[in-house]
Amino acid sequence: MKASTPVCLRALLATASLGACLGLSAPAMAGEPSAKAPVAAITPAPEEPWVHALFQLDISDHYITPRGLNVENEGVIFQPLFLVFWNLYSDKDAGFLTDVTLTTGVWSSIHTHESGADPGYWNEFDPILGLTFKFAGGFTLDTTFTSFESMVDSYPTSTHFEAKLSFDDSKYLGKFALNPWIAFWQELDEKATVVFDTSTSDSSFYFTIGIKPSFKLKNLTFEFPTSINLVGDEFYQQMDGSPGGSGLAVFSTGMKVSVPLTFVPKDLGFWTAYAGVKYYHLDNQGLLDGNKVLTPNEHREDLVQFHGGISIFF
Repeated sequence: MKASTPVCLRALLATASLGACLGLSAPAMAGEPSAKAPVAAITPAPEEPWVHALFQLDISDHYITPRGLNVENEGVIFQPLFLVFWNLYSDKDAGFLTDVTLTTGVWSSIHTHESGADPGYWNEFDPILGLTFKFAGGFTLDTTFTSFESMVDSYPTSTHFEAKLSFDDSKYLGKFALNPWIAFWQELDEKATVVFDTSTSDSSFYFTIGIKPSFKLKNLTFEFPTSINLVGDEFYQQMDGSPGGSGLAVFSTGMKVSVPLTFVPKDLGFWTAYAGVKYYHLDNQGLLDGNKVLTPNEHREDLVQFHGGISIFF
């Protein structure tokens, strides 16, 4: 139940001035041949491909959604993500809008422990469709439509929309950049949480406010993603069918370390391995009630998740 997306880059064609290609010399004497300076050949740089792809395989000991739902806590969880980025527009010298990219893809959650209403190993399948807009000054707007389809018939297929505005503040803060972002997430059809009484459940929303500080140490990159979820009153539902309550519902933070696998030939893409840990504090009664159904043996306010994996960018 997540998604996530990088943006394609377009190389600028190199040009040379005419003056740099022509040599200047004194006038030739009568009967002497004129000396001509050689003209250098100019080979334009190849254009950056307008289509890129990302494959990522995350391996974890839990399946915890960004909304704090502890879906699975037994066995090993494999979560492959495949995204294709279609560059629709790119002009780095534009004064306002510099890049537009269409994102299409799928995400899945596959478990070694059978679970769900109709127990199985393939737990979830999520199609993804989005548009990313990059602006001068470091702002990026990601708009994404997703659907959550339960492959084990645990809930009806739900659809949702997210708008996320992020800011690259490294230009101003350098290595101390916070990379702040804010997102709005809205249910469009069916609930994305545990429902106890369908007659009283309504579509709802939440806001996420986050930062992602990072720094490099030689060839290692360290990231510290931290965020809070502020939910609408009816986003979660308590066991008695009443609203779960509004306000702060999820606080999450963690650390992720990644390293490029430079021994892999670039013709096979850019490979990166990573590992990390995430901590979640849950502060909503409806969310806690939902987790009592999903994982009866682990319905705690504080959760820790260990994960790692590999990503390949083409």
